Amino acid sequence: MKKAPKQIMGYLDNPSTWDKKAFETAIRNEVELSSGELSPTQELLIGMLVMTVQTLLDAHCVVSDEGYIYKYNAGEAVSAHMKVRTECLDKCIKIMRELDIAKVKKLTSDVDELFATA
Repeated sequence: MKKAPKQIMGYLDNPSTWDKKAFETAIRNEVELSSGELSPTQELLIGMLVMTVQTLLDAHCVVSDEGYIYKYNAGEAVSAHMKVRTECLDKCIKIMRELDIAKVKKLTSDVDELFATA
């Protein structure tokens, strides 16, 4: 099984290295390897994923620079960028599931086996 391209983790570690074209190419290649030639729907989903990751990284940069707490006129509260970042993470997972590339393997733990029915 191939590993995720190293640059994708680099984008999360250092969003200033974000390369939209490289990310799109990596995702496109992964989808094409798993399902063949892309359909127009898959093309749209890939575009949506790229936009969502761009928004995620923009929000992540603001949170990293300014922190989690923002000073509003009414007082301090959690930054709106935290909500944007969290929603983008959720949307990324949903889009990857639609593209059938979010394959998360659930490992059985000892605790799960204790409660499994015989």
